[in-house]
Amino acid sequence: MNKRDFLKTSSLATASVVAQPFGTLGVPVFPRQKNSKKALMLGGRGFIGPSIVRALLTAGYEVTLLNRNKTNTDLFTDLPLIVCDRERENKAGLKAIPKKHKETYWDVVVDTWQKSSKAVADFLEEFEENIGHYHYISTISVYDKWDDKYIVEREPLNTLPPTPTTIAEAFRYALRKTFAEEAIRKRLDNYTIYRSAGMKDYRTDRKGDYSAEPYWPVRFNRGGEILVPKIDNHDIQFTDVQSLVRFVVHCAENKTYGEFNVAHPTMAFEDYISCLAYVTQKPHKLHWIEGDFLKKEGLIPYRIVPFWRDRPAGAYYFNVQKALSAGLVNRPVTEMLADQVAGYLSRYPNDEVRFGITVGDKTIKYFSMEKEKEVIRKWLTRS
Repeated sequence: MNKRDFLKTSSLATASVVAQPFGTLGVPVFPRQKNSKKALMLGGRGFIGPSIVRALLTAGYEVTLLNRNKTNTDLFTDLPLIVCDRERENKAGLKAIPKKHKETYWDVVVDTWQKSSKAVADFLEEFEENIGHYHYISTISVYDKWDDKYIVEREPLNTLPPTPTTIAEAFRYALRKTFAEEAIRKRLDNYTIYRSAGMKDYRTDRKGDYSAEPYWPVRFNRGGEILVPKIDNHDIQFTDVQSLVRFVVHCAENKTYGEFNVAHPTMAFEDYISCLAYVTQKPHKLHWIEGDFLKKEGLIPYRIVPFWRDRPAGAYYFNVQKALSAGLVNRPVTEMLADQVAGYLSRYPNDEVRFGITVGDKTIKYFSMEKEKEVIRKWLTRS
């Protein structure tokens, strides 16, 4: 399918998403089916959590949350809640859970934990006898080397230091996720691990943090003269949260186990930009500026200019064929982008987020519109 056909076929769905991307927050988009399966959602109220909960509810699961009851407490107030702090040493939080919950058979348990891998291991030791199918949201960061394109699930993972014996032991994000995966494999056979690649959703992972907002959807929604990097063979890759959570339910329903790279197949950055222009429908003029020029002006890849990585070679090239063969269906990119724009405007209806500026002692990510104008001017007047 060429780009024009792709955009045309997704237009009706996109319009619907813009009008009502999630219905009312906390309420599933589709009527709930009914079954007698019980799902335990660890967390459930932050970033990807609500999307997973909605998908489970839509599929008919009886969902119970387990969390500290401190984040987004207005969500899912009608669902059963087990109040538990998993980050207490010696399993203190887990041991305080009433016996009836530990003895409940949970057909599905979904975990997104990343702060302490010891918390994952502790939970499994307390609950593993009553877990039908454990689902863990992981990351492509667990892979040790990104030197080659199209990394598959059997590639080596990060080399790990000694296994943490306390909650407090600190490791970088990639190691925490790798430790968590190791803890799961040691204790269970009935698990599915989803290795995501930069999750994009209606929500963000840090409420109130400007740096968590999606740069390109926000920028294109403003229109005007827009700077975009002109790079040879510029490809990108990402995980659409809504496609991911539907795959989680699919794996639960079909008892699909194992590890999966879960992302949209690699796509050209130019096509991503075309989708953004289509979704936002704002008057704009694109200035495609060469990468070397951008670097000289301080607009370096990834940290300053998102969706541009010139190394390592494997970034944005993770093989997702195993997941596609197992039933992953990625919705049109335009629907995902419409979700992101609608989500941003629901948080900031006055479009007040400004990137690349310093507020107090904190610098917002990416680059400012003032810097953008300056670089465009220099590019157009270069000799």
